[in-house]
Amino acid sequence: MDCIDKFQKAVQERTDFRKRLTEYVSVLQSKSNPDKIKELSELRKIDVGTLSDCGIFYIDSMKQMLIPAYLEELNRFGVISPTNNMPIYNERWVIPIKDSDGLVQGLVGYTNQAHERYVYATTDYYMRGDTLWGLERTDRAYDLGYSILAEGIMDAIHIRSVGYEPVFASCGTRPSSLNMTMLNRPRYGMIRIPDRDEAGNKTKKHWVTNRYVTLVTPIQYKDSDETLREEENTEWFKQYMDACIDWLHEREHHGLQCESVTAVMM
Repeated sequence: MDCIDKFQKAVQERTDFRKRLTEYVSVLQSKSNPDKIKELSELRKIDVGTLSDCGIFYIDSMKQMLIPAYLEELNRFGVISPTNNMPIYNERWVIPIKDSDGLVQGLVGYTNQAHERYVYATTDYYMRGDTLWGLERTDRAYDLGYSILAEGIMDAIHIRSVGYEPVFASCGTRPSSLNMTMLNRPRYGMIRIPDRDEAGNKTKKHWVTNRYVTLVTPIQYKDSDETLREEENTEWFKQYMDACIDWLHEREHHGLQCESVTAVMM
């Protein structure tokens, strides 16, 4: 078997694995309590339609994850703890992280009731630090010519809920040249929205593409999610976002590093 054959075989194995994981997630979604999505909607002030479109579901108890047809694959799915051999999600909303083909490549569980709010599954073929949430909208970013990058998944989901499509979120804190290379492909540039904290200041140092706008949320809010939880801020936020998009549309970067600007919501 030559190198090309080995590569094609590896790609096919990854695709087959992700299709199987996507099937497993679909079963969990079908068993999820829809009232819990309404609860999350009320908690985070994000409409139910957007949460459902993102494929979010709720795990009431660990045993809910033990679907008989998938038991032998749960370790590879990354949902079994190596410490106690038990499922890692209990009373958490679970957010699928999809690849550019729309297949589930990873999972993250969220709760507002624990110190560790987000728990990532350690899934085969999933590189958390070099993966963005929202990759299923990659083609849309290329069509529109720009991308929007937020620091957290809930930030990105909230921005998507007010009408913006090519929204991505980092799934790790370390610098990733792979993520920046992908975000460099849209011809006009990127809108980056870091958090208003120390982590956000560090993020800005490696969130650099050829051409970008930094949108700074109001000083009284930590991030875009907090900003948009106040319903009266929605139109205000959209005005700034649309102004950033208009600035990006003024020129293409042609693969060369050029200007960047900062827009501060006031």
